[in-house]
Amino acid sequence: MHGLIFASLRDYVGVVGGADAVDRVFREEIYLSSGVYDDEHFSRLVARACEETSIEPDAFLHDFGVFTAERTFTRLYPGFFSIAGSTRDFLLAVEERIHELVRATIPNARPPRLTVSELDEDGVSIVYSSPRKLCVLLGGLAHGVALHYGQAARIEETTCMHRGDDACTFEVRFNPERQSA
Repeated sequence: MHGLIFASLRDYVGVVGGADAVDRVFREEIYLSSGVYDDEHFSRLVARACEETSIEPDAFLHDFGVFTAERTFTRLYPGFFSIAGSTRDFLLAVEERIHELVRATIPNARPPRLTVSELDEDGVSIVYSSPRKLCVLLGGLAHGVALHYGQAARIEETTCMHRGDDACTFEVRFNPERQSA
């Protein structure tokens, strides 16, 4: 998993649990933003963070996704967000603009495979396939992108690898104003 996810996780644990929680979750472990790490490291850190913060894992992963999209990625990649101009356009281009670039430039990086297509006039369909099965995190990322653009996202997961499907499929619809999702 890409080191940027670990950097964002450190920041998020600090927000929800404070500096002491960061120390207890990360212990002596150091993750560089430019590095690539085994998935087991991320799973272990999330388990520790959930225990430390008393947040249920799915809620933690979702809210971490919102945080990562809205705070970390917008800060690190403002150009991607500026070029897209809307939640829909950003999500339609994420595989080509971000994931393919990561695969081409970072040895051993394995971002998930996303197939994003238009869904009527107000949404997108996202098909997510990854052995990590972090579909809850993906839902949070989509919510965070929508919040960045001042929109609310209504997300329905119609298929899920956790229910035995080959991939997770999300139908994401956008409203022009913020709402809780």
